[in-house]
Amino acid sequence: MSPRTLHFDAAPNSTASASFTISNTGGATLEANVGSPKHDPPFSILSNAGALTIAPDSAKTVVVQFAPIKQGTTDDEISITSNDPKHRKLEVKLKGKSKEPRHR
Repeated sequence: MSPRTLHFDAAPNSTASASFTISNTGGATLEANVGSPKHDPPFSILSNAGALTIAPDSAKTVVVQFAPIKQGTTDDEISITSNDPKHRKLEVKLKGKSKEPRHR
């Protein structure tokens, strides 16, 4: 899985998105489950949430959106569980920062 941390920077009432990829480098089908962020909103998953089936030598990209309504920072994580015996549970850290744009 890459990257393990997603960084977002968006003004209040706007959005920013980023993604991570779950790769299956093994010889068997990978069954994974992508959980929801605890803070939904401002974080939400736009694609490939929930149960995923990933064939050998394939990958799925998960797109996450940050949509803050006020200034500040928000940290969260997404848990991924799978049938991979070496990586049954992994987390992707979410780091969101929101501030008003500077006017010149």
